[in-house]
Amino acid sequence: MTRTPRILLTEKRVIQIAGINDEDEARMLVDCGVDFLGFPLGLVHRSGDAGEKAAAKIIGDTRPPAFGVPITYLGLCDEVLSLCRRVQAYAVQLHGGVALEEMRRLRETSPDILIVKTLVVRGGDLARLEGEIDRFTPYVDAFLTDTFDGASGRWGATGKTHDWSISRGVVLHSTRPVILAGGLNPSNVARAILEVGPAGVDVHTGVEDNRGRKDRRLVERFVEEARKAFDRA
Repeated sequence: MTRTPRILLTEKRVIQIAGINDEDEARMLVDCGVDFLGFPLGLVHRSGDAGEKAAAKIIGDTRPPAFGVPITYLGLCDEVLSLCRRVQAYAVQLHGGVALEEMRRLRETSPDILIVKTLVVRGGDLARLEGEIDRFTPYVDAFLTDTFDGASGRWGATGKTHDWSISRGVVLHSTRPVILAGGLNPSNVARAILEVGPAGVDVHTGVEDNRGRKDRRLVERFVEEARKAFDRA
């Protein structure tokens, strides 16, 4: 059976690396066994990250078992579908606020697109997150927990960890797979997987060198530590 994004999440062993710089970096990540390549598009991202044109080329050239995933703050169904068509993506991560009606339209209009909804952890707000899970579960395939940074005001993509017990609560409450993000790196990813029990993990800056490029040795170590932990979890 061909492995699809949904099957990977069901298997509870997805590794996503976000913030792809170019085609060479994408090929390296696939060679290292990364499942999802995340492309921040329409976000405030670093100048080195691939733009939409480059992302479309990389995503179009990526073949299973790896998949390209645009990450966007877009919240209108038509805008999200247009982005997915432009970059040839069959999965999307919705990182910003999305009205429930727009999410319903997106699900009904494009049932084949894998939809991941970001949940941003801000303090001990599990009850708020559980409410979001209950509202959005009928229309999404997975959730991703990320970190709120009070110092910068950024909702996710902070490079900082959060209270993993909150993400553990999200995993226990959700009937959809949950991907854990926020401050992960090769040194803490195994412990994170064992404590939270997610279906996948996401990393961005935690496997980069001081130039903002993905470091192959760090990527290989991250993948190795994550795979071993998934086997134990």
